[in-house]
Parts: sequence; C-alpha cells; structure tokens
Amino acid sequence: MSDDSAPAFPGDRLFAAEQDMWVLAEADNRVRVGATHWVAAHGQFMYFAPRPPGTRIDRDRSLGVMETAKTLVAIHAPIAGRIVEVNDAVVADVSLIERDPYGSGWLFVLEPTAFEADRALLLDAAAYARWLAPRALDKARQRPIDDSGDDLVVDPHRGY
Repeated sequence: MSDDSAPAFPGDRLFAAEQDMWVLAEADNRVRVGATHWVAAHGQFMYFAPRPPGTRIDRDRSLGVMETAKTLVAIHAPIAGRIVEVNDAVVADVSLIERDPYGSGWLFVLEPTAFEADRALLLDAAAYARWLAPRALDKARQRPIDDSGDDLVVDPHRGY
C-alpha cells in the first residue's frame, strides 16, 4: 500500500492501539471516543449496542458491541471513565462508523476518571500509524477465506 492510499490519522487525537479506538480531549475535561478506520474495515456494520450513559467503565472493559454481517466486534474502552453521552446518530445509522469514523461516526463522550494515567498508554497519530503498519501488511498477506463450503465440515452431534 502506498503512502497516498494510507488513511490519514487526525493529528488532534490519541489512539489506543490494542483497542483500535481514538480519543479526542475536549475543552470541558471530557473526551470524545470513536473507532478507527481499522475497526470499520471489519465489514458492513448492522447494529451498534452501546452501554447507557451513566455507566462507569474501567480501561479496556466493554463499552458495548457492534455487529457486522459476519461477526460481533466488542468495543473496549481506551480510557477509564463514565459514559456521558452516546452518539444516537450512530445508533440510528451504524454505517456512520464506516463512512466517517473520525467525524460524525464518533461513539461516546466520556468523563475520564484517570486520564493522566491512561493518556500515557495512548499513541499520537504518527506512533499509531507506525504500530499499525506491520499488522496491516500481515492482514493483507493472509489467504482469503474460502467460503465455497468445500472445506466446511459440520458435525450435527456437536450442536452447531
């Protein structure tokens, strides 16, 4: 992949590499949280089930789930905090995550409880791009899934 085709990461955000989430500090000591384009690459999103406002979440714990046509994707908190707001536009139209992950496709506003400690675990845009590059290359080298069914064996006695 050439540098021209690589997605640009907004320089005003921090990134939780392991969770593929971004964090944008706001003026009111709150943070806006969203999923990166890498999460959006999981496929067409069908459903977004967030935890409700008021819920307290530890770092790396579940903020909710997103469902694609093929899988469930857990949303892990990039920082500890209390959910202040859920993006109702994404609940109504989950495709916003794919179309605009760094803009209108944001997921939550959190009130951080340990932001200084959590901030030390986040990466700036350049560091996240460097962290992601070899992983993206590995994924591109993987053999596509053969969905012809020829190698699929289902044992009716195992409860599938």
